[in-house]
Amino acid sequence: MFPIKRILIFIAGLYCMGLGVALSVIAALGTSPISCFPYVVSEIAPVSVGTVTFIMNFIFLLAQIAILKKDFKPWQILQLPALLVFSACIDMNIALFSWLPTDLYLMQIIWMILGCLILGTGIGLLLLADYVMMPADYLVRILASVVLKKDFGKVKVSFDITLVCIAAVTSLIFLHEIVGIREGSLIAALTVGIIARTVASKLSFLLSD
Repeated sequence: MFPIKRILIFIAGLYCMGLGVALSVIAALGTSPISCFPYVVSEIAPVSVGTVTFIMNFIFLLAQIAILKKDFKPWQILQLPALLVFSACIDMNIALFSWLPTDLYLMQIIWMILGCLILGTGIGLLLLADYVMMPADYLVRILASVVLKKDFGKVKVSFDITLVCIAAVTSLIFLHEIVGIREGSLIAALTVGIIARTVASKLSFLLSD
């Protein structure tokens, strides 16, 4: 049984992740790799970023089950409610903060940087809570350890690049231009992981007795 403190940290992390993604969407300077495809689809069809995020990660969850089969641990189904909260937080925060000014490039930069900081903080809190991984990250872990027998970090980079490429191709086919992949995407790729590790390390005292 996980202590209530870990669960609260985990929920806070999910909210921060949702807020971070929402700010990157509002900034319109490119989103993190995991959000590129949902953003592109939301530009093509009348469906929210949060909804596409849920569907995409649900597919990742099904892929986990297909790969692991009977080795899939029943408690890992907790990824589903966590995903639901994360997806809802994305849409809720996009609605709450859609009023933020983005008419100046400087303002877009500010929201984008703030989004990266908050997203990294959210991921750091999830790492700290050590409760359950998000479907995309757990799928990468399975691919790295079970399928490819390679380092998690290298597989994660390849996975993220694949998601970005899929988003770019989808955008070009349906919108005839690339959307959702800009300087913000590069900044997120370079900074979010560092922020997450720093937050998890600096806030470890929260779990001390």
